[in-house]
Amino acid sequence: MTAEHDRLRASLQDLAEVAEPTDMYERAINRSRRIGRREAAVGTGAAMAVLVVLASGLWQMPRGREENIPVATGAQSADSPAPSKPASPAPAGASPTGSPGDLAGAPVRPPREGSKPPKQTKTAKPKSRTLSDLPGHVFYREHDGDPDVIRMSPTRGTSEVVLADAPSSVGISPDGYRIAYVSDGKLLVNESGGESKQVATDVVAADQAPVWSPEGSRLLVATSAPSVLDLESGAITPLPDGLASGQHFRWSGDGSTLVYATSHCGLKVADGDAGTSTSVPVLGDTQPQDNPDGLAACKPTSVDATGRRVTVPLQTTGESTTGTDTADAVVDTATGDLAVLPVAGTVVGAVFDPDGNLLVRTENDGKRLLSLFDSDNTLRVQAKEPPSVRDFDLLAYTR
Repeated sequence: MTAEHDRLRASLQDLAEVAEPTDMYERAINRSRRIGRREAAVGTGAAMAVLVVLASGLWQMPRGREENIPVATGAQSADSPAPSKPASPAPAGASPTGSPGDLAGAPVRPPREGSKPPKQTKTAKPKSRTLSDLPGHVFYREHDGDPDVIRMSPTRGTSEVVLADAPSSVGISPDGYRIAYVSDGKLLVNESGGESKQVATDVVAADQAPVWSPEGSRLLVATSAPSVLDLESGAITPLPDGLASGQHFRWSGDGSTLVYATSHCGLKVADGDAGTSTSVPVLGDTQPQDNPDGLAACKPTSVDATGRRVTVPLQTTGESTTGTDTADAVVDTATGDLAVLPVAGTVVGAVFDPDGNLLVRTENDGKRLLSLFDSDNTLRVQAKEPPSVRDFDLLAYTR
């Protein structure tokens, strides 16, 4: 045993001389680092693969009904706007514009809830572009106090002063040859530039210009109350008590309807002989939900043949009425909507004649045009206005 033990001890000593010492802690650290490097390499490779797939467009979200994907939202405050719904595509063949002759058109104000959206209107094409084809008479007045009243007759090619230094608002007869006005409480009628004739006294014109009846035999004036003067007999008959607070009365072309303004710049419509009236919606209404734009009409200036449409100087509630005698808008008396007129530029004057023909004065690129629409909304004439009347206000139109 001793000899074998000696040989074994000698072998172990020889092995110990050739073996190097090993640090187990260092070995563990090195192994851990190698594993970490391998995992990092694998993770980097996976990320690069995902990026390559995304860039190649192989991974896509499903499409086709994206509008139905629910969107989570927080609670809305009263001041927060409601989310808008996506617009529906227009039907095939649908036109984005309205009829060129649709004067009653759609409202230019924002539609009320439940109403149809506004239509856009194309510019109408006239039957004639020659001023001499415009029948009847066009009346203008100067801006200044005590203005001259001018009558232009396009078919005759004439323009003349028919009343100099008018002391009040005037009324033009349906035939275009008589002018009624008030001076110092006296109601006067001037015919074709001749001598004025007194027809009544104790008349005021601040809230009621003299207005001719469609047949030209009566004048609606203001005395102690709105009244009707019979020119043949001289009798003055007050309007029914229910209309006594009205102002700026205007007859419809057929004489069946009176349109007038209220003290808060709204409009009302009454049967000619009735003491009751109906309010025109929207205009003058002080409730924002019913009149979001605060529109008002303090002075109706003319009415079509049936009382369905009226021209007004469009204003806002609370606005002064000073200097607002020239109409620039057409209102539907049944709905309160504003007509969209198929003309280019800015409307600077509009007036009906008793037959329901509408004369519109516009300004576009520094040019003034006169456009005449028949009662069926056909644009008969559109012609350049003579420079000689450019600085005057459009007052009336007669046929």
